[in-house]
Amino acid sequence: MMEAPAVPAWQARAASDGRRRLRLMAWLCRRLGWRAGALLLWPITFSIFLFDAAGRQASRRFLTRALGGEAGNGAARRRPVGTRDIFRHYLTFAETLLDRFFLLQGRRALFDIRVEGREHLVAATAAGKGVVLLGAHLGSFEMLRFAAGAGAPAAIRMVMQRNAHDALTALFEELDPSFAASVIALPGPDGDGIALALALRETLAGGGVVGLLADRPAAGQAVMVTDFLGAPAAFPLGPFRLAAATGAPVLLGFALRLARRRYLVHIEPLAATITPHHAGKAAGTAEPWAALRPHVTRYAERLAALCREYPYNWFNFHDVWENTDKPGRSRRPPHARDDGRAAGLGGNRAADHRGADG
Repeated sequence: MMEAPAVPAWQARAASDGRRRLRLMAWLCRRLGWRAGALLLWPITFSIFLFDAAGRQASRRFLTRALGGEAGNGAARRRPVGTRDIFRHYLTFAETLLDRFFLLQGRRALFDIRVEGREHLVAATAAGKGVVLLGAHLGSFEMLRFAAGAGAPAAIRMVMQRNAHDALTALFEELDPSFAASVIALPGPDGDGIALALALRETLAGGGVVGLLADRPAAGQAVMVTDFLGAPAAFPLGPFRLAAATGAPVLLGFALRLARRRYLVHIEPLAATITPHHAGKAAGTAEPWAALRPHVTRYAERLAALCREYPYNWFNFHDVWENTDKPGRSRRPPHARDDGRAAGLGGNRAADHRGADG
């Protein structure tokens, strides 16, 4: 286990330019309609693309792997990644965000959404233990929440950061007043992690569904390094620790953009249950998190497969391979907060055991 950087690049960029983008996007949604908004996305997206050198570099590195792989990872490269590919990557993200605005306004008839695997969600919720639904910054989690939750016996509550995206949250709540009730807010650096723990446990104990994006670690969060698209990358341990601490089954869920206003929602099981993470110590292994490793690895493998199939749906515009060690290694952050231990989302030594004991 290791510690994520103090201020991830994606978070710094989001804080600096998010408000300007969102105001313009809201105007497009309310005044011009989807078609006009989609047309105007081109110059808006190009301006962002032009000045986001770090994002372009991260996009190129990801697409190089997703579209065929870099030398040494065992995959034959199909073709080199060009500027057009990177711009398409940005534009797909922008159009997905535009779709999200319209969805939250209640314009659901605009979209053609096909759902596969909803039966897994229905069956998992029937057990009464709640469900941990792991997504990623792949496609639209809002589309997943709407489409999958429509036929499920329990609503999906999404865990998200509000401190870095206050403007985004405020806009979503304005578009859809019920949005606030569907969110479990992650605390900021000085926030109340115990309140988060209680909210997570209450939702799961009531048979609800907790949705988490498990591909992007927050600052100071415990992570595990495993292979992703042929190179080591860090994945947050919090979602897996939560499932281990509560005994909730774990599903994977993604809403993949196929074309304009067309989505495929895919749900599949990851684990019926996850062994508490201190089992590695009990078994005498060198790594105390060994019980979680197969699940983190499986998550990364499935995410990589979907990234190869739908590469332009990947909306992590930062280098996920930065600050990582060799695959199969994990380290403990030296100064992780004690808050959140009961939820399994903390990173300190006391939390490691208390969270597992439930």
